[in-house]
Amino acid sequence: MATYSEEFEPVEHISRLIKFWWVLVLCAALGGAAGLMINRFKAPVYEAQAIFMTIIDFNKIDFTHPPANTPEPYQFSQYDEDLSLALVQTSLIRVEPQVVDFAKQNGLSIDIAGLTETSTVERYHAYWYVRFRDSDPALAQKMVNYWAQAGFADMQAKQKANELPTYILFDLIQLAELPKSPTYLQTNSFVLAGIVIGLIAGILLVNMPFIKNRKDH
Repeated sequence: MATYSEEFEPVEHISRLIKFWWVLVLCAALGGAAGLMINRFKAPVYEAQAIFMTIIDFNKIDFTHPPANTPEPYQFSQYDEDLSLALVQTSLIRVEPQVVDFAKQNGLSIDIAGLTETSTVERYHAYWYVRFRDSDPALAQKMVNYWAQAGFADMQAKQKANELPTYILFDLIQLAELPKSPTYLQTNSFVLAGIVIGLIAGILLVNMPFIKNRKDH
């Protein structure tokens, strides 16, 4: 007697999925909606943001006396530009220990790893965005502003000590305002996971009669 696995017909299986495509779509949509709802029911997190601006004044670059071991004619490459503009990130990393101390003084039990998990430092062209997240919007604002000002002070100290190239110009152009609405993290991941789970459930649902009929023969 043939077993179910031997009687399985892929064409019939696929035809059934095509016939009941609306069930798959409905289950996927319901799964995505469920993923979104789960994401929204999580404890609210508020994100505060400060902004730096860094630019390079190419008129101040000494192309006549370039750095040692550079090709001739000397060119300021994209790598050189990115390395120069990383000044902000470098200073923000340097002051992380004092930011952690400040966090502990304000009731947050975090270390450097915890600071990394609750913050984001990103660059878009000439702008650096420093963000900190917490369930308390006022504390998120307080933390990111302290961090931004500490990093800015570090950059200014380097500049005063002539440790920075004169062609790098920087400024802290915006301190964080009090966040008014929560930030929902990983929304796309939750929705996508819900869609996938819903789609799998739809496939199983569509094939339940098919499997039952096969087993009965």
